[in-house]
Amino acid sequence: MPSLNREPKKVLGFFEKISRIPRGSGNEKAISDYLVKFGEKRGLVVKQDESWNVLIYKPGCFGLENQPPLVLQSHMDMVCEKNADTEFNFLTDPISLEVDGDFLYAKGTTLGADNGVGVALSMAILDSDDIPHPPLEVLFTVEEEITMKGIANIDASLFSGRRMINMDSGSDSAFCVGCAGGGRFYFKVPTTKEPMPPNMTHKTITVRGLLGGHSGIEIHLGKANSNRLLARVLDALFELDIRIITMTGGLKANAIPREAEAEIAIPTAKIADAEQIIANLQKDMRTEYRAPDPNIKLTLLASTNTATEVFTKDCTKKLISAIMLLPLGVLHMSQDISGLVEVSNNIGVVQTTENAVSIDCALRSSVPSRYVFASKQIMALGAALGADVKFIHAYPGWVYNPESQLLATATEIYREIYKKTPQIEAVHAGLECGFMMEKIPDMDIISYCCQIVDAHTPNEHLSIPSLERVWKFTIALLKML
Repeated sequence: MPSLNREPKKVLGFFEKISRIPRGSGNEKAISDYLVKFGEKRGLVVKQDESWNVLIYKPGCFGLENQPPLVLQSHMDMVCEKNADTEFNFLTDPISLEVDGDFLYAKGTTLGADNGVGVALSMAILDSDDIPHPPLEVLFTVEEEITMKGIANIDASLFSGRRMINMDSGSDSAFCVGCAGGGRFYFKVPTTKEPMPPNMTHKTITVRGLLGGHSGIEIHLGKANSNRLLARVLDALFELDIRIITMTGGLKANAIPREAEAEIAIPTAKIADAEQIIANLQKDMRTEYRAPDPNIKLTLLASTNTATEVFTKDCTKKLISAIMLLPLGVLHMSQDISGLVEVSNNIGVVQTTENAVSIDCALRSSVPSRYVFASKQIMALGAALGADVKFIHAYPGWVYNPESQLLATATEIYREIYKKTPQIEAVHAGLECGFMMEKIPDMDIISYCCQIVDAHTPNEHLSIPSLERVWKFTIALLKML
């Protein structure tokens, strides 16, 4: 792993250290214990709860000892995505970092800057002895990327601060002041099988070449969804009397899926027809997605599958219909904030189990009533197709507070440093701020971070100059607070 000898050296140094510790969602025990030892080594008061959240207290300094406390918050887990040709075990392997110009990448995997950079910024502040700041309550949470279990289980009585900076959104030119709520749902279609009809050949259909991305922040970009594309291919081939054997696609509900594939049985005499249909579809899709996803690749490959059973014709049609009809992408735009997505759904993961095909989706909305209506649409589709629909891991939104004193102070400092006004925005993504507001209604919150591009994909990269700007701004803001 290269030494990140760039400014801000202390922040990048801590990011390099935590990148050596596997910390995918649900696997945070090691990074949690590391943060406990980090705090204790510096003589700070540390609390670790049963969920593995870590809270570190640091007294104020340089005349700010008696100021109201400030909460700094980030999450220690990361989305684990890799390219299909990358050999990597997220349970054991350290992230391999590389610098390309002004950007920090990982080799073939997600970088984990979301939200490792927030963790590293907080660690650098805790480690400092020359930065004026008020008393700090620094919170590191778990499972933000999948269940928000960490912030959901946090004990609100541990905090005396009523000002909080969340370091998990925005950029060095914007403050985030609101976010969507949402949740996940599993759309499970029961499967029925029959012996494979005679004169059929096993084949594999693959969808590759997609860019993927964050299913909230990037949903408005119109990127292709590999699961939906696969359903379109299967729908076009259905007239050839194909049967599905298995379907798989995507890795995480909160990531726009980049790859998908299906094992099918097809009449041997119709293979050439299938190849032509797929070639035509690839041409059409590349035209449709020529700007956001120009490199779509559809293939019909020989298969080593030896299954003797296939899904029935009726079951095959139901599966195709489910993925074709489930709401996808932007469903409504905000009428109050220009350019803000109000409601969206992402068909994230498709998995074949013994008796069903499960479709794992991420539904988001900043308007609760629209979330309820979209949920009812999905349940109605499930009833029509005989599918089981289960909603889980719901999380609250965060409503903009125009009277925020923290926002006013941050804006003033930003203007002094950069001689311009920062953007004020809300995001179509779930942030832990919603849970914190639910637990402590009078908490005054803003959120910001540095520029992170293509989060939740193996192309995730971090702007080092942007990180330096955020570091300098944060130091100035802590002094003012």
